[in-house]
Amino acid sequence: MLSYPGMNKWFITGALVASLAIALPLCSQAAEIDLGSTTISTSKAKVNADGIDQAIVSVRVRTVNYLSAPGATITLTSSRGEMDEITPASVTTNDYGKAEFLVRSLKNGTSSITAYVNGQKAPGAVSIEFANGLDIGLAPGSLIKIPSDSDPNTFSDTAVYYFASNGRRYVFSNDKVYFTWYTSFDNVRTISIEDMTKIPIGGNVTYRPGVKPVKFQTDDKVYAVDRNGTLRWLKTEAVARAIYGDNWTSKVDDINEAFYVNYKFGVPVDNSIDFMADTISNKYSSIEKDKGITQ
Repeated sequence: MLSYPGMNKWFITGALVASLAIALPLCSQAAEIDLGSTTISTSKAKVNADGIDQAIVSVRVRTVNYLSAPGATITLTSSRGEMDEITPASVTTNDYGKAEFLVRSLKNGTSSITAYVNGQKAPGAVSIEFANGLDIGLAPGSLIKIPSDSDPNTFSDTAVYYFASNGRRYVFSNDKVYFTWYTSFDNVRTISIEDMTKIPIGGNVTYRPGVKPVKFQTDDKVYAVDRNGTLRWLKTEAVARAIYGDNWTSKVDDINEAFYVNYKFGVPVDNSIDFMADTISNKYSSIEKDKGITQ
């Protein structure tokens, strides 16, 4: 056999390159997922419907060779729709073909949780029972408070809340804010402290957009209120007068600095055309619309 120095090295290297050339196309092909072997499980079959307690729902995806299938996109759906909170919205399976989600709710009842793998519905489902939540039949939009304790030195019994369709309550910081949304307290319902504690707090209600100008007690700037507590500086008196009328100064409400964190700042208003107060007020005619809970 003909040989020369370095021949063995060349032969081995060449053979290795040739074998890699054959193997690489095979490795580059994505493994086929076996949808039928996908499994779904839950860490809890019963969860408190308080928006805090949660179940961990795990999905395991395998290939047709029953190996782990990483890189698959997994989503979950609940038979009760938006009554249940599932986070995150989607998960990519890890190296073990696994994806995990957190499931919570504020509504009593049983949910059937189903998995989708790359957009395809996987077989099987898990049931989660939500219990011990609020069970007094409050309709979204209800105004609620707790009973008076007849003590003039306490204020928790005077607070009024808006009960939203997301199962949370939003508190009115004072009557000035309240009366930009409602004309009286006639429809405020009193519920027990025990029931109130079952409703998680969603945040504070801010001024209804477009209704009146506001300012902070230690700030001379006057603002128009836009959606979800967005304050837009009225740059001139002429602009304020054009939007709110000649008596605009009498309409200005002072916001206590304690509620500064409930607001954010938007684009200043240079011209009355930039802020059509009536149009904005009608567009965000409910607290749900103002906060983006509903459209």
